Amino acid sequence: MAVKKVTFFVLENCSRCKALKNKLDFLHNSFKYYSCDGDSDLCDQAESLAGVSTYPIAILLDTNDKMKEIVYFTEDYEKIGKKEQVVDGIVKIGIYSVDQLVEYIIN
Repeated sequence: MAVKKVTFFVLENCSRCKALKNKLDFLHNSFKYYSCDGDSDLCDQAESLAGVSTYPIAILLDTNDKMKEIVYFTEDYEKIGKKEQVVDGIVKIGIYSVDQLVEYIIN
């Protein structure tokens, strides 16, 4: 199981965010969570890059801690699983469920 370096942008009252945290507990890995209920500047940037305002948003990092991928929730079936170039080497990928997000992160 190859767990990627990930920072999650979450909201406290978000049911998907809570479900994600619960599912990731079994991995015993220290993921970073950034609450978007307080300072919103960083969250606004994540939303802008992902092109959505739904949470959670996952930022996957490379070995040098540089942003590599943005994983976001979508109900648009044409965007699910499709990688789209955002800016200079950063891609975004749409997913449809917490289970799919967890699977993407650990594989």
